[in-house]
Amino acid sequence: MGMSAAEQRILTEIEHSLRTNDRAFATRIDRMNAACAHRAESRPGWPGTAKKATLLVLAGVMTGIIVAVLVLAVLNT
Repeated sequence: MGMSAAEQRILTEIEHSLRTNDRAFATRIDRMNAACAHRAESRPGWPGTAKKATLLVLAGVMTGIIVAVLVLAVLNT
């Protein structure tokens, strides 16, 4: 969900005020943002992560079903 126009205006005013009144802080933030952007660009992607997570959840559910069937089989004998 995005910000409203009023929220965006307030955020812009706060940023402008910080950049004007505390240039050292603004410089540190700019460097940190640049470093984060650089890491994000150079980080290798994780292909198949969602697929792997889905398979792990499915394996967990299947294991639970097998255990439940075995427990019921033992209790019914």
